[in-house]
Amino acid sequence: MTPWPGDARRERTTFGGLRRAALMASVPSFGNATTERRLESLLRAARLTGWRKHEDLPGRPDFTWRKGRVVAFVDGCFWHGHDCNRNLKPKANALAWRVKVCRNRVRDRRVARRLRREGWSVLRIWECALARSPQRCVDRIRQRLHRQESLGGMGAVVA
Repeated sequence: MTPWPGDARRERTTFGGLRRAALMASVPSFGNATTERRLESLLRAARLTGWRKHEDLPGRPDFTWRKGRVVAFVDGCFWHGHDCNRNLKPKANALAWRVKVCRNRVRDRRVARRLRREGWSVLRIWECALARSPQRCVDRIRQRLHRQESLGGMGAVVA
């Protein structure tokens, strides 16, 4: 039983008369395009190279540096439950949204643990941090890459 009220297959939305199920199905499960493109342009401007997008790894990281074994996720504050005081609490269906975001956070932790066990260094770049201080986000990535390079790409291996 779904915690969402109503019938998503029958109810129409205000988005061109789409049914709610069709509208939600059209939302991609990865790729926060605006923030990802922003970080991508910052990485290019900083001449940080060697990254690939959406590699086939657990959690489909947004950016992957295979050589340094570093992955970066660019997370939206609402969808991943960041407590950044941006007042992103929905008023409608609040319980259902809390459950959804809680599941996302559990999944994020599980994916990060798995990647670390496999020898990857995991970075999370929050949407608000990228907007507030983009250079700091790039510097964090650069520092992690240099640290991994000095460790020979064998950073956070957990036995």
